[in-house]
Amino acid sequence: MSKLRVLIADDELPARNKMKRLLKKHDNVELIHMAENGFDALEHIQSLKPDLVFLDIEMPGMNGLEVAENIDLEDMPSVVFATAYSEHAIKAFELSAMDYLLKPFNEERLGQAIEKVIENRSDSALDKNKIAQILKSELAEDIKTPFSNKVPIPTRDRYKLVDYSEVVCIEVEERSVRLFTKEKSYLLNHTLDTFERKLPQDQFFRVNRSCIIGLKHVKEIVIWFGNRFKIILSNDKEVISSREKSKVLKQVLKF
Repeated sequence: MSKLRVLIADDELPARNKMKRLLKKHDNVELIHMAENGFDALEHIQSLKPDLVFLDIEMPGMNGLEVAENIDLEDMPSVVFATAYSEHAIKAFELSAMDYLLKPFNEERLGQAIEKVIENRSDSALDKNKIAQILKSELAEDIKTPFSNKVPIPTRDRYKLVDYSEVVCIEVEERSVRLFTKEKSYLLNHTLDTFERKLPQDQFFRVNRSCIIGLKHVKEIVIWFGNRFKIILSNDKEVISSREKSKVLKQVLKF
């Protein structure tokens, strides 16, 4: 069997070094990256596509649960959370059967987590469903960050945080998506399905297979051919809704 390619995400250097030291004792794993924050973790999960990610939950900016929530399903690795939240964490993780490491953990406990991952490597969709359960728990409410209503935009040496209210629309562009604000656009290595799951449904609407619009940025709706609409947005971009979505859009906008 090939080695498990592992990524560690923890904002504390001693914790990252401890995990690295313990992982060296396991011949069946290969450490490919150590991320020091959630943004760094998400970027390298998408680019390196590890088999297993150890995610610290209590990270500033983007916590471990938010990182997991933003991973595209096709890139979804096995995930083991690390946390010092004993009361809520044990309840949340045992309820979902997702594995976790309660800090401080030892070599034996880490080995048990790795073995559990090896036994259950086949179904990444199952991991995603388990994470969804945890995100609905008290634990998720306890550790919400101030950035939970923002989209992180990676640039060369930093992350720009775009508030949901600034997002005019998001469109498929080849194998990625392009996010539009009134002034700029950004190419992101995500899928449209990921944004549809993440963005609040009372603020955004998927008008066709290739585009999600921000409802507050709808400037004009033009009756179009084939029982469809041409939607003119606040940045003057125009998108055509599908027949099916046009029916729903009339209900959403109450006209």
